[in-house]
Amino acid sequence: MKAAISPLFMLASFAAAAVARAEECVTPPEFSGPSSPGTVYVTMKLTTGDFFAQLMDGMKQQAELVGDSGVTLTILDANNNETKLAEDIMSATQDETTIGIVTVDGDEDLCGAINSAIKKGIAVVSFDFDGDACNEKQVKTSQMDEKMAKLVLENAADTLGKGLNVGYVNDLNFAPLQKRNEVWEAFKKAYNWNQVFFVQNASQFATQADLQAAIETSIEETSNVSFTYAPWDYLSQTTVSAVKETDGSIDVYGADINDQDITIMRNSTWRATAGGDPMYIGASLTRMVVKTVAGQLTAIGSNPFLFALGNELSIPSVLVTQDFLLAEDVTNMNELDKKLPAMRLPDFVTACWIKPIGGQADMPPPTTTTPTGNVPPPTPVAISPPPTPTAPSSGNVARLLTVPICVVFVMVYFFV
Repeated sequence: MKAAISPLFMLASFAAAAVARAEECVTPPEFSGPSSPGTVYVTMKLTTGDFFAQLMDGMKQQAELVGDSGVTLTILDANNNETKLAEDIMSATQDETTIGIVTVDGDEDLCGAINSAIKKGIAVVSFDFDGDACNEKQVKTSQMDEKMAKLVLENAADTLGKGLNVGYVNDLNFAPLQKRNEVWEAFKKAYNWNQVFFVQNASQFATQADLQAAIETSIEETSNVSFTYAPWDYLSQTTVSAVKETDGSIDVYGADINDQDITIMRNSTWRATAGGDPMYIGASLTRMVVKTVAGQLTAIGSNPFLFALGNELSIPSVLVTQDFLLAEDVTNMNELDKKLPAMRLPDFVTACWIKPIGGQADMPPPTTTTPTGNVPPPTPVAISPPPTPTAPSSGNVARLLTVPICVVFVMVYFFV
C-alpha cells in the first residue's frame, strides 16, 4: 500500500509546491538588487500644459517604486521640434545605461531612431504615436481619443441640440487631436452644427496669452455661438479665459482632467470633459516599459474596461460634467479618483514587484451606481472584454494548477 500511495502523494506535493511558486512574487533579475538597473528615458515632443506636467509626475513616482531599488528616469523635451525628438531618441539609445525608452507623440519619421533602439535590445513604448508601429517589438499606447470626443460631444448634443453655431480650437499636428477631430467632423454633420470659427495650430502660438487673444478675436468677429469645442485641456482652459473676456456665455466642451481643470470647470462655462487621471496614465507608461524589459508584457490584467489590440494598449476615458463636480462637491483629483476609482487604473499593466503609486492598494471597490450628472467608464456591455492573453498571469497559473491538485486527492481518496 505504501508503494502505491507514495507516488500519488509525491505528485500532489509537487503540484502544491508549483502553486506556491506561482503565487510567490519574484522580482525579475533585471530589477533585483541594491542599485538601479539602468535608465529609462522619456522623449517628449511637448511638455506644455497641466496634462503633461502630471503625466511626467506619475512616470517619476512609479519609477521610484519598481523592483528592489527603482529605476532612473530621465525626461528629454524636444520643445515641439520633431527633428529634435528623433535626435533625443538616438541620444538615449547611445547611453550604455539605457534599458527602456518611452516616446510621447511623434510619427513614423521616428522609425529610424526607434528601430535603432530596439536593435540594441532597448524596450520602446510609444504614447500617442501617429502611424503604424515601426517594429513588432514597439509597444504603442494611447487614450481612447475617439471615445473621449464622442462622450463629450454626445453630452453637448443632448444638452444643446441641433442647428447651432459653434466654435473650434485645435491643433491637427498631433495624433490624438487628429483622432478627436475626426469625431468632431462627424458630429458637425450629424447635428447640423455650423462652425463659425476655427483657431488652428493652437499649440504653435508663442504664449498662451497669444492663443487667448486669437480666440477672443474669433469670438468678437462672430455672433450667436452656442459652444466651442477645444479637445485638449491647454486649449480648453485658454478658451474659457477668452470667453470670460468677451461674450461670457459661450459653453466650452473640452478634454482631459486634472486639479486645475476641476477648479476652472466649477467656476466657468466649461460644461464637460473626458479623459483619465494623467498621473496614473504616466505611472502606467513606466510600468509598460519595465514590464517589457522584464519580458512580462503579455497581458493587461483583469480590468474589462481595458483591452489590447496586437501590441497596442488603449486606455479608456471617463466623462466628467460640471453638474457632477458641483453635485458631488468634487474639488480635486484625489476626490474625483475616490468617486471614480477606475481612473486610477488599478489593474492596468500591474506586477507584484511594482509598488502602486497614490494608495492604489487600499482603493475602495468601484461603485455600481452612476452618480447624477456623470458617466462612468464604459461597461462590458458597451466594450468587449479583453482577448484571452497569450500567456497566463501567475494568478491564472495558480488557479489552473488547482485543478490537478483536486484530481490527485480524489484519486488518492477513492483508489488507494
